[in-house]
Amino acid sequence: MENILRFLKEIPSTVEEEKVFLLIIDGLGRNKISPPSKNFRKIVFQTVFPSSTPTFFYTFHSLLPPEKHGYLEWYMRFKNEIVAIPPWKTISGKELELGKEIGKKDVFPFKPLSQILSKKGFSVCYYTPFADSVFTKTTSKGAEIRGINYFSEIFPLGDHDFSFIYWPSIDVILHERFKDEAFRVETEMINVYISILWKKIPRKSKLIIMSDHGLTEIKREVKLPIINGYPVGGGRVAFYKAEKEDVEKILKKRKIPAKVFELEEIYRSPVKRCYENFGNVVVIAEKNVGFRYPFGSEEKLRGSHGGMTKEEMLVKVWICEK
Repeated sequence: MENILRFLKEIPSTVEEEKVFLLIIDGLGRNKISPPSKNFRKIVFQTVFPSSTPTFFYTFHSLLPPEKHGYLEWYMRFKNEIVAIPPWKTISGKELELGKEIGKKDVFPFKPLSQILSKKGFSVCYYTPFADSVFTKTTSKGAEIRGINYFSEIFPLGDHDFSFIYWPSIDVILHERFKDEAFRVETEMINVYISILWKKIPRKSKLIIMSDHGLTEIKREVKLPIINGYPVGGGRVAFYKAEKEDVEKILKKRKIPAKVFELEEIYRSPVKRCYENFGNVVVIAEKNVGFRYPFGSEEKLRGSHGGMTKEEMLVKVWICEK
């Protein structure tokens, strides 16, 4: 099965041929939606690993695989602190200010997709609930940014060559409630949104609907131990700077159901940033297991992601030209 990066790399050439509207529904994975036309083509791709939102969006904006951009999960080591990326906030809750505590090269040291397109003469618009975030500001060079609190706020649509719409509701529901009635109703509402979007986009435009990852149900949560310092990572994958054998031994002693790898067993040629900001050892939770960290929230999650199950790693993409 092909990796989603191949598809993302085709976006600039697609925009050269026609207007593109890209709707990314966070956390949808392979869950079903009902496209408004029978002409929509459906493809299943393998997403990036870790199967997590920051990993995916660093890949989306940089068009680089995770081992080359090096931003691998939510929690990352940065200047002797642990920071959540995005929103570039310390574990104590302090938001790092761009230009003071952090620079653009700290957050995103690459030429973003928006800049690649704008330098080719294409107009770009990003619709997102996180318009004011440090991450959005550093990944949207050359784009118009429109903050949205409701899906309806994307209307009236701007006349841009490439429009990117990010919608997070499915991910939030699956984390908090998993596949209960709220999830099913929200999916029905998203079908309504997509139907309206399809009616509103101009002819000779392409609509792409996709996800960044899926979620799997969590039936047991385990607290990760401190081994040669804090672990970092996300809900179902963690990173240590330690000896692999030491990590395996401690996890086994504490009966933590997870598999342990050297970073090179996961990635062929990881960049230096992977080791510096994350570590040389990767711990992947087994099925239905979620990780808690020695820091952070004690909120219990019913769904999580970051691991390697099909539910997390496989995503559907729907494509149609109007």
